[in-house]
Amino acid sequence: MRFSLIAKIIFIACLALLTYLLLIEMAPAEQRFPYLDKLQHIVAFGGVTFWAGLAYPARQQWLMLGLLIYGGLMEVLQGLLTVTRQPSVYDWLADSVGILLAWGVVILCLRWWQHRRG
Repeated sequence: MRFSLIAKIIFIACLALLTYLLLIEMAPAEQRFPYLDKLQHIVAFGGVTFWAGLAYPARQQWLMLGLLIYGGLMEVLQGLLTVTRQPSVYDWLADSVGILLAWGVVILCLRWWQHRRG
């Protein structure tokens, strides 16, 4: 199996899992340290972005824009479709940080791969 196909499967699976996790009813958990929730958003959206960038390297800018919109839409849907969750601009900003950090990592990985291949 080609790597790009594997990356596409992982990206779609991660996006589906993230959508589920963002929209399920969930009682507020006790925070073990401040801003754990924001760190979780950064890691989750960073992971999805990483696989999106590897799966579709020629469409990176559109994917990043789409993921930024997706993050905002998920916050709106949390407010509309759930009782135990509330939309948060700060969660969306954390999503955006994860997206931008992972995008940088993807760019470095792709440059390294091109350099390695010659």
